[in-house]
Amino acid sequence: MLYYALMESSGKQATVGKIICGIYVTNESGQPISFGKALLRNISKIVSSAIFMIGYMMAGFTKKKQALHDMLAECLVVRR
Repeated sequence: MLYYALMESSGKQATVGKIICGIYVTNESGQPISFGKALLRNISKIVSSAIFMIGYMMAGFTKKKQALHDMLAECLVVRR
């Protein structure tokens, strides 16, 4: 979790895998997220996966394509 939080709150705003895919994590106003938000986002992934991964599936049905952990941390994952 520490790796993800450090990478997503860094200047790159993404982990190595996200960089390869051309996506990054930002807040809802397009600014980089803080370490605290990145850590909250990654801890919240436990909740997203708790019941049959429903928290992840929510991304397919929400207006901003956010999973539950993104909503809880007020973050977006967007393409570069």
